Amino acid sequence: MPREQHLILGNELSPAEIVSSAVSSSCRSIAYTYTEPTIFFEYSYDIARLARNAGIANIYVSNGYMSAEMLELFHPWLDAVNIDLKAFRDATYRKHVGARLQPVLDSLKRLSDYGVWLEVTTLVIPGVNDDIRELQDVAEFIATELGPATPWHVSRFFPQYKMAQTLPTPPETLHQAEEIGRKAGLKHVYTGNLGAETDTSCAVCDKLLIRRNRFGISNWVDKRGRCSHCGTRVAGVGMASE
Repeated sequence: MPREQHLILGNELSPAEIVSSAVSSSCRSIAYTYTEPTIFFEYSYDIARLARNAGIANIYVSNGYMSAEMLELFHPWLDAVNIDLKAFRDATYRKHVGARLQPVLDSLKRLSDYGVWLEVTTLVIPGVNDDIRELQDVAEFIATELGPATPWHVSRFFPQYKMAQTLPTPPETLHQAEEIGRKAGLKHVYTGNLGAETDTSCAVCDKLLIRRNRFGISNWVDKRGRCSHCGTRVAGVGMASE
């Protein structure tokens, strides 16, 4: 019997065609995601160099399983990364992901040392990684090892696939995680998958900097990347030009 064929929607494009499309669409950045971008690292590397020369920022959304050699080669072309820190217990990584925790922590610290703008996302799953002590450990790691300006996104889980019997994350759990992050000294903690976006306030004067909704953004950050109220430099703004 012939092997079953699966149709993959999309178009094959060269790195130059990707960047040309981004330029013609006035895109300010290219995000490498869906699926894990390190799987197509060579392709993304070729695109990233062309994008940087065109003034376009490069953003990775990754599970953090990156070798030291890959990051040493790629970090000069990388402007920002969002890493999924799925848990802070090695046993959880081994059981649910089939991986290890330490390589992810190593990647996070290397990216921070390289000066790449870094954000961390934790999908909070009931009975898996929602223990208060574990959430405190995540927040403290981010604050001490990556810096208090590092954004932490705590997202709500919904039952899917092999975890269809697990209940959705209660909203109060995310609000508790948000409070844990702020007590650890993190300046930017966001709750995700709650049906509403989270605004960003100035870390110094606490005035509103960025208001988000599903389809638009209003901001009070000036062209120099500073708070228009008090003049404080806004972390993460102007990634490609820094």
